[in-house]
Amino acid sequence: MMKQYRIGDFAKYLGVTPDFLKHYEDLGLIQSVRSDSGYRYYPFHETMLLIETVRLRNFGMTLREIGEILKQHAVESAQVNRRLAENMDHLRQEMLLDEAVIEEYESFLEWKAPLETQPFDWEIRRSRPAFFLPHTDSDDFLHDPRIYELLRDWMSFIPIVKPCMMVHGDSQIVWGFSVDEHRLRKLGLPLNDIVEYLPSRKVFYYKFRGPLIKMKDETDVETHPAISLLHSLGLEKSGAYFRVTLMPADWEQDIGSQYGFYAIPLLDRCSE
Repeated sequence: MMKQYRIGDFAKYLGVTPDFLKHYEDLGLIQSVRSDSGYRYYPFHETMLLIETVRLRNFGMTLREIGEILKQHAVESAQVNRRLAENMDHLRQEMLLDEAVIEEYESFLEWKAPLETQPFDWEIRRSRPAFFLPHTDSDDFLHDPRIYELLRDWMSFIPIVKPCMMVHGDSQIVWGFSVDEHRLRKLGLPLNDIVEYLPSRKVFYYKFRGPLIKMKDETDVETHPAISLLHSLGLEKSGAYFRVTLMPADWEQDIGSQYGFYAIPLLDRCSE
């Protein structure tokens, strides 16, 4: 007779927990036999079935899919391999996202280091090409169906996709999302003609840690710290500029203090 094991022993020999075995049994993935006294015993031959089930799960198949395969009398390996290939595409996408999120966080730690001892910092450099997806104005969502064709995909890639505000010279403010072009291409984010392309250009970056400027004050040259500093340096902005918030500096209820930056395009005649 095939040797049988009590649930605790079988779990120990397979490196799992008794609850793990019960769950897999409830799903019909493995089977036990019951003694007259009601104890569960697992036949030794269930070992390989359990190992193969774990293998398929770790290849990305759901337990439901595995159960459906096991219920069939015969399954072509090509059918399983097609499903595994689909899972590999999904896992590659998840891996890209995980790597990008880690890179984003490490970049943020390096970026904010100077702001631990001072409220702001600045530099002038060329921006990376990027895309901007509009989403809301100051009071309401924008009612353009092209936005919502993309929004779910873009939202799923925050914080690589960054919520930001675009301010036009005429005080028009549009909230939306920005992402560097190389990140968008690598992650395969979709585009359509509602998305604005932002080419590489010379930009004044004003990095800050502190309260956000009220929207009504965004174009006030006298009180806006980034724009007033820009003017004091003899520089002049060109076109719309962006405010990007990266992380709360204080986790108060209203999240009143933020880490963020302004990206203000400069006129070509301005020297670095």
